[in-house]
Amino acid sequence: MIRGTTITPQELQERALAEVSAAVAASDMRRAFVLATTALDRGMRHPYLYNARGLWLQQTSRYEEALDEFRRALSTMPGNATLLNAMGLCYLKLDRNREAVQAFRQAVAAGPDLALTHYRLGLALAQAGDHDGAQEAHGRAIELDANLAEAHASLASILARKGQPERARVLAERALALKPQDGTARVALALIEMGAKNFSGAEALLRALAEDGSLTSQQRASVLGLLGDALDGQKRYGEAFETYLRENEELRREHAKRFEGHAATAARNLIAYFEQSDPKRWTAPDEGLAMPDGPAEHIFLLGFMRSGTTLLEQVLASNERIIALEEMGLLNGLGDRYMTSVPALDALADLNGAELEQHRRTYWDRVRQTGIEIKGKVFVDKQPLNTVKLPIIAKLFPQAKILFALRDPRDVVFSCFRRHFKVNLTMFEFLDLEEAARFYALVMRLAEIYREKLQLTLLEHRYERMVEDFEGSVRAVCEFIGVEWSDSMRDFNRYAPAVDLRSPSATQVRKPLYNEALAQWRRYQDRLAPILPVLQPWAEKFGYPPV
Repeated sequence: MIRGTTITPQELQERALAEVSAAVAASDMRRAFVLATTALDRGMRHPYLYNARGLWLQQTSRYEEALDEFRRALSTMPGNATLLNAMGLCYLKLDRNREAVQAFRQAVAAGPDLALTHYRLGLALAQAGDHDGAQEAHGRAIELDANLAEAHASLASILARKGQPERARVLAERALALKPQDGTARVALALIEMGAKNFSGAEALLRALAEDGSLTSQQRASVLGLLGDALDGQKRYGEAFETYLRENEELRREHAKRFEGHAATAARNLIAYFEQSDPKRWTAPDEGLAMPDGPAEHIFLLGFMRSGTTLLEQVLASNERIIALEEMGLLNGLGDRYMTSVPALDALADLNGAELEQHRRTYWDRVRQTGIEIKGKVFVDKQPLNTVKLPIIAKLFPQAKILFALRDPRDVVFSCFRRHFKVNLTMFEFLDLEEAARFYALVMRLAEIYREKLQLTLLEHRYERMVEDFEGSVRAVCEFIGVEWSDSMRDFNRYAPAVDLRSPSATQVRKPLYNEALAQWRRYQDRLAPILPVLQPWAEKFGYPPV
């Protein structure tokens, strides 16, 4: 009789790890997940097992669960570059861009010679709005691996948006030589052609790319949006409109389950609350927290998306007395806390004392964390749809001044519909033309009520007036915010590289002032007919000409 050989727990674990590693090497992540789960259920503990589970969860878009597995693995392998890279990719998919940047920076520290990690850090920095940092990271990736096509392509895209077509073209062509079907490089070339007003050349590039069956829904939508712009540039407005429709339909299918109807419902609830609210409840409890080393004036630049806020911000930022931040989310979290229910709004109305001061300190701490120096400056916080959060602004900063940007509502809504925003709760409303118009009307009604109920120091600023009488319009703004006119403001477009390249306005504000954007809606008037009755009351109220 031959006695059976006893297998030790160590041998069992080694056998399990070998099977998991083989499955991962064969890219069979589902099998790796099953094997790793079985091993963990048997009491085995090893970072490779958690990593294998995380890889399958990541592959199946379960990013939060994947992060949990990668964290468990990292707890026993701190500083592991592979795990940090995997976590960074999950954060990117979840739009948690700052955490992605942090993860990739840690991965770079752990493996400074890994070109792919520098490239991914560049992606995260670009997503977070730091395009100078992204440019540097992609450049370092290319230094480490001259054949990394993705880094060449991403850097080409950044430079094309920055208005550096010669360098962008060299990089894009190098990327395509290395990887002939690289979509990012082809988009960069299309952007270069559109910048040169070669719209037919851009169209050819984009049509070929739009037919690529490997594109994700998000990628195809981006290509279609640019294709619509190329058709618009050729005055083929009917085709352009149909292409914008296709773009937005792609995005609606992708995001409807998460976002449909939420922003509009929230706006209606706020209107109902504030229509019944007593203005006395919104009297500021004090003069506002005195901030050491604070700004000379505190300005909120509000309105609605595509109302000229980016242009005005750039004009103001060209004055050395003024410093501006673009859409940095300095009030993040307060809307969810104080504006989502009647009890929460009541709590906001009654906000005072230590809690109020803490929120103010948090705001200024976030400003400091950006690294800008605001002492003695006029500080401009530009976030158009913080219009909805005006009650929070009025409570926290009763001495702040409000610049409220206006533009023809028909141009605003059509521009929101056709331009390329990153989809979130609010931006989802712009993917359907009629919903976009209704949402605009809701926000304008809400702003109207706020002006009746809140104590606001506010100046309306009209985009069209700035185009037609630039100096007169800007001088009025300067007087309102307490700075002197500066001749440098005439050359505002020289300051445009500071614009966040994610903004749909990024390319426009690099140009000298032009009037091509006035009354653009008339080119599409027949297609906009269903929404004109919704917008006409606001066009009349703001003094714009009838249809």
